[in-house]
Amino acid sequence: MGAMDHRRRNLATARVVALHGDDGAFDRDFWSRIPASERLALVWDMALEALEWRGERAGQSRLQRSVCRIERGRG
Repeated sequence: MGAMDHRRRNLATARVVALHGDDGAFDRDFWSRIPASERLALVWDMALEALEWRGERAGQSRLQRSVCRIERGRG
């Protein structure tokens, strides 16, 4: 099931708003209650799910993995 355990999955939070009446406060409040590490895991689960919908292998994404190191010159 990924980062979410069964207990959290059984809980639901909902709100009904007009299409243009949403200022985003509900979403900000909801996501602020979830620890950053769990939010990251949930985003990764969504990324893998999106890859599967597109018919791609979910094991590896095609995200860029290059690394760069910049050092300030001395003197």
